[in-house]
Amino acid sequence: MSTPTPFDEEIDRFRRLAAEGSVNAMNDLAMALRDRSRYTGDPADLVEGVAQLRAAIGYVPDHPIRYPLLVGLSDLLTDQFQETGDLALLHEAMAGCDEAMPALDPDNRSTTAMLRAETLILLAKHTRELPIATEAVESAAQLPRLPPALYVHGKALRMLYELTYDHAVLIEAVGLLRASLDASSPEDPNYLLRLNQLGNALQLSAEHTGDDAVRQDAIRHLRRAVALSPAGFLTDHQVDLAAALRDRGRHTGDLEALREGVELLREVLAASPPDTWPWVNRCENYLVAAFDVVTRTGDLGLLDHAVATGQQARGRGKRKAMIPLLLGLLHLERFRRTGQETDLARAVGEFGGVVDSEPYGSPDHVVALGNLGRVWTERYRFSGEEEALRRAVTALGSAARASALDTSQRGEALVNYGDALVAQYEIGQDPGVLAAAGYAFREAAEIEALRPLARIKAARAWAHGEAETGNWRQAKDAYAFAMGMLPLVVSRRLSRVDQQQMLADLGGLAADAAAAAMAADDPATAVELLELGRGVLGGQVLQSRSDLSRLHGVAPDLAVRLSAAFDRLGASAPVTGVDADERHDADIRLLDLLRRARALPGFADFLAAPDLASLLSSTVDGPVVFVNVSVFRSDALIVAPSGVTPVALPGVTPHEVAERAAAFGAALAASIRPGGGEVDAQATITEILGWLWDHVAEPVLTRLGHTAPPSGQWPRVWWSPVGRLALLPIHAAGRFPGGASVVDRVVSSYIPTLRALRHARERVPRAVDDLVVVSVGDAPGAAALPGAHREAADIAKRTGATRLAGVEATTDAVRAALTTHTSAHFACHAVSDPDDPSAGYLLLRDGPLSVLDVSGLDLSGVRLAVLSACETSLGAGIPDESLHLVSAFQLAGYPQVVGTLWQVNDRVARLVAVDLHERVAAGEDVAEALHHVVRTCRERFARTPSLWAAYLHSGR
Repeated sequence: MSTPTPFDEEIDRFRRLAAEGSVNAMNDLAMALRDRSRYTGDPADLVEGVAQLRAAIGYVPDHPIRYPLLVGLSDLLTDQFQETGDLALLHEAMAGCDEAMPALDPDNRSTTAMLRAETLILLAKHTRELPIATEAVESAAQLPRLPPALYVHGKALRMLYELTYDHAVLIEAVGLLRASLDASSPEDPNYLLRLNQLGNALQLSAEHTGDDAVRQDAIRHLRRAVALSPAGFLTDHQVDLAAALRDRGRHTGDLEALREGVELLREVLAASPPDTWPWVNRCENYLVAAFDVVTRTGDLGLLDHAVATGQQARGRGKRKAMIPLLLGLLHLERFRRTGQETDLARAVGEFGGVVDSEPYGSPDHVVALGNLGRVWTERYRFSGEEEALRRAVTALGSAARASALDTSQRGEALVNYGDALVAQYEIGQDPGVLAAAGYAFREAAEIEALRPLARIKAARAWAHGEAETGNWRQAKDAYAFAMGMLPLVVSRRLSRVDQQQMLADLGGLAADAAAAAMAADDPATAVELLELGRGVLGGQVLQSRSDLSRLHGVAPDLAVRLSAAFDRLGASAPVTGVDADERHDADIRLLDLLRRARALPGFADFLAAPDLASLLSSTVDGPVVFVNVSVFRSDALIVAPSGVTPVALPGVTPHEVAERAAAFGAALAASIRPGGGEVDAQATITEILGWLWDHVAEPVLTRLGHTAPPSGQWPRVWWSPVGRLALLPIHAAGRFPGGASVVDRVVSSYIPTLRALRHARERVPRAVDDLVVVSVGDAPGAAALPGAHREAADIAKRTGATRLAGVEATTDAVRAALTTHTSAHFACHAVSDPDDPSAGYLLLRDGPLSVLDVSGLDLSGVRLAVLSACETSLGAGIPDESLHLVSAFQLAGYPQVVGTLWQVNDRVARLVAVDLHERVAAGEDVAEALHHVVRTCRERFARTPSLWAAYLHSGR
């Protein structure tokens, strides 16, 4: 039994009257059937309504009522077209309007003219013929300037934009649609249509320009349309919202937006009869959304489902090219994920078929040509066939030239074209080909509508081409262009997981940028580029906790609002729906507040990345040494108050560092396994520490004049290794046993950036130092740590520290203790997660205290955190971001943190911890105290460096 609707009773009444031969009843029945069809989505009602009107018209060949009946029939035919896609219905509707208008009174003539203009819009949409769209605009422009007419005129202009890509036309459309909506009451039956149409037009504008504020406005309107939609309209509005969410996800990197769009479209497909034209249209949207999620996640289950769904829609729909285009993309992506040649062949077939069947230069032909070029590029990379590469260059060049200027489509075509040209250059070494690739990449990078991540990658490729030809100054400028867009890619609105993914995609960018600056003989810029490209997420935290007192004195209201905006945008887990909308809105408002603050006199650089000159004073107690490793060159950059001193490191390459880091990790794992491999493992560790000394540490210390153990006060050095070098312990480098070493020359600390060091120096601890010791030796589900409680007891006995042990050491209790104690010591399990560094954690009695949790704290007056646990400074996933527990405690407010690079021995951890706290309690500087503790430990375990080299100091 069907679900009752508000139209059922009157339909039954009109049906009885119509059966008696009443023409008026036939008309009323048809209109009621149309309304119920719009409510339920049942096309059978439309079929019956059209039949009733045809019968009524047949009864009155010469009566004046014929003309209103023709108009009503035209209205139902346009609705029926939406279900069937039969263009003959639109042509019949047009003919009905044209016949009726001369015989109608002015009011009905105006209404019919509006219906005719709407019919022209539908014709233009489905034929893609520019003259029809132009006629629609001209017809709508003649209508009275009332809300319904403004709406139709706006729709017509939007359609014209879709055929011309003239953004000025779209801006005019948005203005008319907004005026129509503003003049309408929410109770107006057409309010929902106007709301949704405005959202769609705003979305198109956002896609054209890349303007996040416009995109947010679009999503706000479209989400409201979904919320207000009755059942019969819900699916279409869900499709439009899903498209906007997909654009948000592609442009900003918000994976949850992409996933929300896919789920919306799954619901839509499930609610749509598969034998109807709307199902095919909705299927197209689903395939697009699924493809974007798969390219981010590699979800092969979703990919296979999308391919199977697309096969069901093959040969259906008005745009015959759409399903083949989308299936081609899905097959191409599956080939990239699985290497199955059959998918590559299918992609060639899908795209090639569209190229052959669509008119030359039409939108679908251009898209297919570009995608076919991408497939030929993949075939070349897979098989080495130079003919495939030649075809790729030809196809991609044509697609780029045929794409509208300054659009994301053109930007993507140019990037793909540049990639193919680079591959061609690698074969023939023709500098002209490389120059052409550079032009393509540069134009793409400058297209603001292109998503920021793609723009940065284009700028990086442009810079690499300049470097390839030795144009180092141009390469430096291109890299600086790329680095300047990093805030757009890693915006605060994203979840921490999405931010990390964006940064992982750009791994090595900062190192190459700095190397290009060094090759251009500009070491100061090299350091500035490293500051821009490293510690980005930590820099956001530091920016949000900056002192706003100067702004308070000039614009107190602005300062308060800015502080609140920062508070709303702390590091976040993934969010979706309205929560995600609010986070995106908050980020846009924050950027606007920053722009307003920087427009004030004397505030041009307010909360901006500091220049090098302002950071040099943070090195007054000792130099910061950036160790930069790149395919171009490797250097140590010694930053001191006097400036930057470079030290070339010719023996250090990315390949060498990667091999050493992998060997070091394997040796550490072998060193703790029972059996005979421990001796060999320690030998490997010792050899790598020697390599670090020879190629990195010794050249730097020699340049600094530290060529022998000091006779008086120990000098300080802060190390800041770049990339995978951060996985190796430079502070423990040396020729062991008995040879020269870092620990015999200087006291070492680590710091990710000069900004972080300055921030640590600015932190003022409370006068009274009190210590809380947290020990968890028996966390549920984890191996026992029998030495943890003994370690805590020994420290408390010697220092009078407060203890949180066992069941008392809950996450809530620890959080509370961190706010009331100046220093903290943890003796417990710690876990790192290379795939999601922010998910690393300390394991407390009732669960984890994660990197994300700790970095979100904002503690004042604290002094020191000691993490006597395993892998507390390991951030293998994105080494340049320093995403680990040590950095998290520094961001929380601790100016000094002691941690470990790898799993530590329980007994050695206790010896180190107790000795360290005794020295600190006696007034010794933390870094020096740890230095001497580690030296003592080294003497006790001279042939097992894994036992002492893990410990490090980070901070001031």
